[in-house]
Amino acid sequence: MIKKQLATAISMALVGSLAAFPVFAEEKKPDSATEGTMVKLIDALYESGAIDSKAYGALRLSAAGEQPVKKEKPLTPEEKKAQAAKGAPANITFKNGFKMESADGEHSLELHGRVQADSYNTLSAGDNATTDRFDIRRAYLYTQGKLYKNWEYLFVASFQGNPQMVFWDMNAHLWDEAQLKLGQYRFPFSINESTSSRNIDFMERALAMQFIPGIDRGAMLHGNPVKGLYYAVSAVNGGLRNNAGLKSTGIDETSDVDGKDFLGHVSYNAAPILGHTDSIYHFGMSGSFGRQPTKPGDANYQLRAVTETNSLQFFHVDSFTDTNVDLSRVGATTVLANGPLRFTGEYVNNNFTGNSALGQHFDRNIDAYYLSGHWMITGESYAKSFGKQNAFGDIAPLRNFDMKGGWGAWELAFRFSHMDASDFKAGNAVGTGVLSNGFANQADAYTVGLKWIINPQVRVLANYVRTDFNQTVTANKTQLNSEDGLNFRTQINF
Repeated sequence: MIKKQLATAISMALVGSLAAFPVFAEEKKPDSATEGTMVKLIDALYESGAIDSKAYGALRLSAAGEQPVKKEKPLTPEEKKAQAAKGAPANITFKNGFKMESADGEHSLELHGRVQADSYNTLSAGDNATTDRFDIRRAYLYTQGKLYKNWEYLFVASFQGNPQMVFWDMNAHLWDEAQLKLGQYRFPFSINESTSSRNIDFMERALAMQFIPGIDRGAMLHGNPVKGLYYAVSAVNGGLRNNAGLKSTGIDETSDVDGKDFLGHVSYNAAPILGHTDSIYHFGMSGSFGRQPTKPGDANYQLRAVTETNSLQFFHVDSFTDTNVDLSRVGATTVLANGPLRFTGEYVNNNFTGNSALGQHFDRNIDAYYLSGHWMITGESYAKSFGKQNAFGDIAPLRNFDMKGGWGAWELAFRFSHMDASDFKAGNAVGTGVLSNGFANQADAYTVGLKWIINPQVRVLANYVRTDFNQTVTANKTQLNSEDGLNFRTQINF
């Protein structure tokens, strides 16, 4: 009896000493003599019945300097919250930007940036009409993330020219079907405008995009009630950036008119419901109504448009002379894609109605559309970059450029754009939409683009753009009926 009690005491002491071995394993490992003595002692304890087979196996592994493998169960949501409450360290990762996320996944903070360095070169006979130049098209620094899982935020600051906030909004994402966004944001009126400048198809958006709602302040209800369907309804101030063709060097204006603009959008991508994961069958409609901001004699409130080279203003209208000008828009979008091939088309109509200061009624229209075809030469699929909210995201190369056989992603694209503002004529009554001298009211633009996506963070673009005008345009004392430009961009983003 005494021997068995003694054996039990020895086994307990042995277990305690062996349990301490992992702590000091890197500092000092038992030598072969010590290890042999331990093994003999463990064998003796097992033979005497002081320890069972399970304890015997564990002690033999420990004596050999090994530890049984323990599989840790994944933490439950409650355990994650408890861990976060104790101050568990946040997870920091990098994927297209830096991301810091709390241990429970409830909170996150992302840091991103974008710089677009452009070169503009005029090739046409009207070279004196524009200035060849290097330029920083965009320089953004922004942060986004979530608080308590469902409260998403975005703050985007622009640093080219005068520093200013581009976007600032909060999105209550309690349900996918119904989300509420408040702040200064871009309404998803079209694919081309909704897609971030980080991922747009060409260096500049199409002619038609100068006549759709832009960035504005307000509230938007939006969501995905069923797979493939997206909707949005919004009420906004109707400031400069939200109205057709107006010059706005800043985006800090509040409401320029009494009342609000109301906008609606619905779109559907049938490919997911059909199980065609490598395709896009997207159709969308948008509309809006409100007031056109007007300030007689103020050049910032005069309709205008520039070419897709972003170099030449070809359309300009004298001021409306009354402050009550109604503006309504209708837009349509289609995107068809399969694998590395894509077709996109968009149309928008702007209708301006009102009276001049002298009581002359007017009803003017601007019609614009574009058609574009795209081919990912290296085989990347467009469907993988198409998001739920009516916009394209990043295209990841199948293999990044790496000097070891990786070529990155290459895209060849063509776009035709048309703008018809022929309702705005030089002979119209004063204050009803008079075309200014030296400008055209129709234009056709042809763009060929080559894009090299070196990796998800770096890309290079080359665009050749030709624009034909329906009448002579005068710029910098130079008359021209067309413009040819060759532009280049190097973009870095994270």
